[in-house]
Amino acid sequence: MKTKLRVGDKVKILCGKDRGKVGEIASIDRKKFKVTVKSCNMIKKVIKARTPQEKGKIIDKEAPMDISNVMLFSNGVISRVGIKFENNEKKRYLKKSGENV
Repeated sequence: MKTKLRVGDKVKILCGKDRGKVGEIASIDRKKFKVTVKSCNMIKKVIKARTPQEKGKIIDKEAPMDISNVMLFSNGVISRVGIKFENNEKKRYLKKSGENV
């Protein structure tokens, strides 16, 4: 599926336990329609000890969320993203305000 979001875009989370938070996209999985947002949707992951001398540990990790649960955020406004052509180049813009992203 094509998506108009890119890694590094600021997005606002629309639903889930972190609803209302703003974060930056860390990664996008286009086959599973998932997006990972930095410091949002945190889970605890248990790492087992590999050797008897090593200790196991619990780490906090960002879990992927569905791409439909986030929307592009810019200048205090959330908006859908459109594409327009300027000088034979694709430009992304916010549909609400019309500004380029």
